[in-house]
Amino acid sequence: MIGTLLISLMLLFLAAGVPIAFAIGLASLAGVLALPNVPLIVVPNRMLAGMDSFPLMAIPFFLLAGELMNVGGITVRIVQFANALVGHIRGGLAHANIVASMFFAGITGSALADAAAIGSILIPAMKREGYDEDFSAAVTASAALMGPIIPPSITMVIFGVTASVSIGALFMAGFVPGVLIALSLMAVAYVIARRRNYPKAAQMVGLVEFLRRFKDAFFPLLTPVIILGGILGGVMTPTESAVVAVFYALFLGIFVFRTLRWRQVPELLLRTGVVTGFIMIIVGAANVFAWLLATEQVPQHLTRFVLAISREPWVVLLVVNVFLLIVGCLMDTSAAIIILVPVLLPLVTSVGIDPLHFGLVMCINLILGMATPPFGVVLFLVCNLTQLTMERLVRAMWPFLLVEAAVLFLVTYVPGVALWVPRMFGLAR
Repeated sequence: MIGTLLISLMLLFLAAGVPIAFAIGLASLAGVLALPNVPLIVVPNRMLAGMDSFPLMAIPFFLLAGELMNVGGITVRIVQFANALVGHIRGGLAHANIVASMFFAGITGSALADAAAIGSILIPAMKREGYDEDFSAAVTASAALMGPIIPPSITMVIFGVTASVSIGALFMAGFVPGVLIALSLMAVAYVIARRRNYPKAAQMVGLVEFLRRFKDAFFPLLTPVIILGGILGGVMTPTESAVVAVFYALFLGIFVFRTLRWRQVPELLLRTGVVTGFIMIIVGAANVFAWLLATEQVPQHLTRFVLAISREPWVVLLVVNVFLLIVGCLMDTSAAIIILVPVLLPLVTSVGIDPLHFGLVMCINLILGMATPPFGVVLFLVCNLTQLTMERLVRAMWPFLLVEAAVLFLVTYVPGVALWVPRMFGLAR
């Protein structure tokens, strides 16, 4: 009864346009009031318990590192290097967009940061070169989804904390799926570019120019190596590696490239604090919501319901994937993870599915929701960058979303695709 009330109220508030954090919080408050003999002090206690986590401290530092890299002009260097790599292929700037997003994903861990940083540079450049605006925007939005898949990933940090799964193992599991998504997007972009006769660079960049661009991008591209190397080497936790990434970004921007000024740092701190505050409110409210679902034994009821249909792991994964694809269209990724992991994890583990494998499937699935209507935040951001309508952008995106969904189902039913790298480092069985 309480579970039905919670979900119904949350969906009602979302339909009314209430921000996700407050929709979850108000629904949770109503659920607590509906329970007999449960004091209201439970609400702030559960919110604080959800936010009081050392690994979650990695989130503001990864966000700040991305801000420092972007403002410090590092994005431009990555874009130029990506263009040197793939600009000579038909539809070269589209391929450069995808490759640059893949590189930048290893710095920010955020789809929104990728879309804003890469899109602000390459969408205008693609339009000047004769690419259709909707195609340029679709490539940017689709490629930005690699941000939370290729490590480091804020989404994986939240899943790791919620499910008590190794964040380092999740990071390593994101490598191969991220690269597969990049290659798939490039294949689609190439087919469309051939059909529409989009331009390419007149010739490949010469060796001297290629080496110059590589030198400019070398230090920024070391960022994910430092982060993952520190984690896998046992030198740093994910949170500590995020702090190191911030100081490294400061060092590059101020002392190496000299494109960042100390007077810009307070504004970046403020922007990071605002985004972090919003994420933490969602985390706190979602923790209350998840506690109420657990109190009402919703995980147990769901497990019994699904297992009554089938105990085959592939069927359970199919049901979970379809459910998560729908949820991803309607709910913020962070909130969905915190609310649904306690509900779905007992179900998938009961049929022998590895929590690490499930974690990557869940993260990729919900991340796709960031670029699907009606609440895809990446869609809103790219529409604001281009002034395109949502309908026009979604029509241009569907071929890219289809191949990303294909990678999701490959990862779902061939676990070795995701677990191969973690197994190499002894982080998965």
